[in-house]
Amino acid sequence: MTTDLTIVLSLLGAAVLMFTLNRPRMDAVALMMMVALQLTGVITVDEALAGLSDSNIVLIAVLFVIGDSLVRPGIAQRLGDRLASRAGRNEAWLIVLLMVMVAGIGSVTSSTGVVAIFIPIVL
Repeated sequence: MTTDLTIVLSLLGAAVLMFTLNRPRMDAVALMMMVALQLTGVITVDEALAGLSDSNIVLIAVLFVIGDSLVRPGIAQRLGDRLASRAGRNEAWLIVLLMVMVAGIGSVTSSTGVVAIFIPIVL
């Protein structure tokens, strides 16, 4: 049991390091860890693949896609700039405008989706 724990902690450390360095991409790191856990015998193939059928895992993957699709073409930057120009130098007004936008979109979509959309905009 302690060898499994050592393997998992080592792989977790390697994953954190790769996530921090952003090399390779996050999706590749996730797949590498899934394969590494299976190859080391910590989990079975069925357990490794079971995570892919979990709706929470699929939701997180979709959130990465949504976030990236807002950042790459500059949509998040434009929305952030538009909010900042409307608020001027008044930080409280900026927060109010952001809250109104989030509330409007959040009233018709899931809260997790709203977070995925607005993280790049806020940054």
